Parts: sequence; C-alpha cells; structure tokens
Amino acid sequence: MSETKISAKELRSFSQQIFEAAGVNSIDAEYATDVLIWASLRGVDTHGIRNLKRYYIDTAGGVGRRDGVICFGAELTTDYESPTTAALNANYGLGLSVSVRAMNLAIKKANETGVGIVSVRNSTHFGPAGYFAHMAAQQDMLGFASTGYLFANGQPKSVVPFGGLLPMLSTNPLAMACPGANGPDFVLDMATSVVPVNRVEMLEELGKAIPAGWSLDENHQTTDNPDKVQKMEPLGGATTYGGHKGFGLAVAGWILTGLISGAWRTNPHSDRVLGDNSETKHGFAQEGIAHSFAAVRLDQFGDPAFIKQGLDAMTQTFNDSPAAPGFDRVIIPGQLEAETEVERHENGIPLSPSTAADLRSLSEEFGIPLKIQALA
Repeated sequence: MSETKISAKELRSFSQQIFEAAGVNSIDAEYATDVLIWASLRGVDTHGIRNLKRYYIDTAGGVGRRDGVICFGAELTTDYESPTTAALNANYGLGLSVSVRAMNLAIKKANETGVGIVSVRNSTHFGPAGYFAHMAAQQDMLGFASTGYLFANGQPKSVVPFGGLLPMLSTNPLAMACPGANGPDFVLDMATSVVPVNRVEMLEELGKAIPAGWSLDENHQTTDNPDKVQKMEPLGGATTYGGHKGFGLAVAGWILTGLISGAWRTNPHSDRVLGDNSETKHGFAQEGIAHSFAAVRLDQFGDPAFIKQGLDAMTQTFNDSPAAPGFDRVIIPGQLEAETEVERHENGIPLSPSTAADLRSLSEEFGIPLKIQALA
C-alpha cells in the first residue's frame, strides 16, 4: 500500500512545527499533533497524519475541507457551567486541540465530582473520536466522545436517514473507552454510518474501488466507484433491515452534540452553516461542528484495580473463544490498534503516496525539513 515510512518521533516533531508555522500556539500544536500521531500509530490512517494538510492547514486558508475556515487564534469560551458539566464555544477554533481541552475539563470535573460532561459548539473537524475517550481511560475513568452535524437542507457525501433519499447527517461517530490492567484498553470508535467518509476518500486517493453497500450514487443506487459517491449509508443500510438502528444511533449522537451544545440555532452565522445551503429549516440550522465528551471515575463503582482486572479477563475470554472461518482470532475493539501501535513505534509509520506528497508539500511551503524513508 505504501512505498515510504517515517518514524513516529520524526513525524511528531514535523507536525508540531507545521502547526506552529501555520499560526497555532505551541500548546495547541502539541495537542493537535498528539491526536493525529495517536491515530497514525494505531493504524487509524483515515483520521491520522493524512489529514494534516487538507483538513487542518489548508482549511485555515479557506480551502480544502467543507467544514469551514479554521481560526487558529480563536478563544475557547464558556456558555454554561456547573460542577459536573460545561457547554463551550470553540469560536471556530482548531477542533483537534479544542477537543483535548474539552476532555481535559471533563476529566477535571470527574476528578472533583465523579463525573464530567462537556459539550462544544461552533467547532471544526476533531479527528478520531477514540483518542478523547481514551484520554479518560488513561486516568482510570470511563471515557466517551462524539461529534455530529445535521445538514438541514441536505449535502452530498453525507448520510441518508433510514428510508430517506436526502443525505442529511455527518457520520456522527460514537466512542467509548475503558482501561485494562495489563491487557489492552477497550477502545470503541465507530461511525454510525457503514463507514466514515474519510475511508471512501482514502480509497479514492489509492485508486481503489469501494465495497458494495458502503455508499450510494446520485440515483440512490449502490456504487463501487468513490468518484460517484453522493450518499453514505447508515449502519445497517439505507433501506434494509437494521438501518433504522444506525440511523437512530446517528440521531442520538447528534442530540448529544449538535442539540444540547446549542449548535442547532435559530440565529446561526450563515458563513458557519456548513454545506451548499445555509438557510434555516423550521427556523433552525447548525452553526459549526459540535462535540461532546464525558468522563466517569471508575472508583464511583468499586475498586478500579478489580474493574480493570475484570476487563482483562473479559478480553482473554473472547481471545480464547473459537474463531470463525476466515478469522485468526476473536479480539475486542482497540486490541488490534494497540498491537499496531507497538509495531509502528518500532518500525515506523507507513505513508501512502498521496500522504507523503502532502507532507513534502508542507515541508517546502514552511521550510521545515522532513525525513521520509523508503520501505525496506
């Protein structure tokens, strides 16, 4: 799949320098880099360093992503706050670092009260949801994270509701994490569509077809050509039995993000309503991407050490169970990613030709050296 690789240490330094050269302060540059490197190390390449240029750096200049212009100097402000909750306004800041700050606040509140829940409105793309849930797991907590958007008037390459024709939802991922003792942490990070749009885009870059059942064309027919994708299917399908569950999860995720954060507004700034049509629907439209984060201390339920040992036993129980034909073993969410992280720390992070080209372009644009190696 790739002809080049780069060490995690080199990539981390390069990414942080690029963010800073583009105008991000050093703390937020470090936060944003941590999110992207975490994804790339764990093999979540759709949400890792491949997005540095096109999702974050280019978008700051008003090109690239359809998620709107990122304001690197934006202040993260507070709309509402209680001892256990907070509703924040990102003011169109960098979603990667904004979300680290928001989860840090949720963890702080959980340390003080047992539970912390933080919503964010008016934000931008935040990368892999699992990263933020895992932040809490590393503090002996359960972690939750989600992000969502509702295109009131529809938008190409969005998710159709079950039984509907108009693509209206982003892929609205849900993430949960729970720490293990000696085994891998449980880290579930799932789109509520069959796959995230990023995966279709990545296969398009690689010149590969997409499997049937992932996406639909403009005529609402399944397609294996990423160039013709106009609609993403909810988990379970757009019309087949089971799609109502994926659609329901997508709407639930949106309630936790777009609705309670205040992003779904009666007076949105039109230039921050994403998509081709910024008009309100029944008086409402969504202003910017919205997120939610939660952290719950394990010691609110018992001895954290015992709970983590129990998770290890659960993991081993699944691992010991018989594998179906075509599978080597049964694993839990997050287990393969943890193993990939160890391997990539040791051997480097592989880069697709398009990602390597993007990084070289950034290197030239900002005058920051880049050491990409040929794969052995």
